[in-house]
Amino acid sequence: MKKMKKIVSILFLLAIVAVPLAVSAQQTIPTGITDPQQIINTIESIGNWIFSIFLALAAVFILLAAFKFLTASGDAGKVGEAKQSLVYALVGIAVAVLAKGLVSLVENFLL
Repeated sequence: MKKMKKIVSILFLLAIVAVPLAVSAQQTIPTGITDPQQIINTIESIGNWIFSIFLALAAVFILLAAFKFLTASGDAGKVGEAKQSLVYALVGIAVAVLAKGLVSLVENFLL
């Protein structure tokens, strides 16, 4: 039963990560850089990838923290672990937002 939960969790995680990647696969990444705007476009594309991956992982960790809260049954140790997982997920969201903002900051600095 534990092995089945692990397999389902891994498949769920892969599905959550694969959806943003599949959607952003339609974006074109320049192969040759000939002007500064192409450098900025490449940096934006990389920033969008990082943002999507961080948000997908943060969503998974928020769901895992919620599951831990629900299954804690009042155990103080498990509730503390769930709170810690939720804090880590929120930090992940903050890092994703900072990564997105950093790309904009670099773009404004270069132009």
